[in-house]
Amino acid sequence: MKRSLRIERLTRKEEKATIRRIVYLSFVSLVLGVIFFALGIPFLGKFADFVGGIFRRDLVQEAGAPQAPILDELPTATNSARLPIRGFSSDGKKVEIYHNGDKVGEVDVSDNHFSYDGFRLKDGENEIYAKALSEASKTSDSSQTKKVIYSTKEPKLEIESPSEGQNFVGNNRIRVSGQTDPDAQVYANGFLASISGEGKFEVFVPVGEGETTIEIKAQDSAGNEKIEKRKINYHK
Repeated sequence: MKRSLRIERLTRKEEKATIRRIVYLSFVSLVLGVIFFALGIPFLGKFADFVGGIFRRDLVQEAGAPQAPILDELPTATNSARLPIRGFSSDGKKVEIYHNGDKVGEVDVSDNHFSYDGFRLKDGENEIYAKALSEASKTSDSSQTKKVIYSTKEPKLEIESPSEGQNFVGNNRIRVSGQTDPDAQVYANGFLASISGEGKFEVFVPVGEGETTIEIKAQDSAGNEKIEKRKINYHK
């Protein structure tokens, strides 16, 4: 009996608390509604006008300034002095081409694309970037700078093994080894050699019986090549 009375009192207490919360929330909602309709709409309108004014001023300041052009991918190294420069310009009328900080040419933009074929590299590292020009002669920021190494120097190729005219018996896989530049690749009769960080290379080349010529070729990242040949004799 006592337990039932205690539960009933707790239930009535919770009902009263719930009613108080409902009344409180209703009052707060009413007050907020009055504030919103009395002050909120005019205030929001003024705030929107303020933000819009800033946005319009920014548009006026930026009007006519084109976006930086985007250069197509270029090789990191080449042995050709002539290098076509192509890319994309979304709203530029012309594009200026820069080489090591100096303007070297200007080209028209057609269908948002441009192509400049008069670019010539200098020995060593070349830095290339571009800027777009608008109808109002506004200049964009620089594009991403591309770095290209121009070199016509053949890579180092020193053959340690085999020696010219060397005779081999038994195993027909001939070890070819030597020294080259660390960034070069070496092939012996078309087989790619493994190269250490110091440029030492090694590869095993199968040969037929009798006299065989092994051609060893080193090629650097610019496409320059050096070739050495060794005649050897193999017998089973």
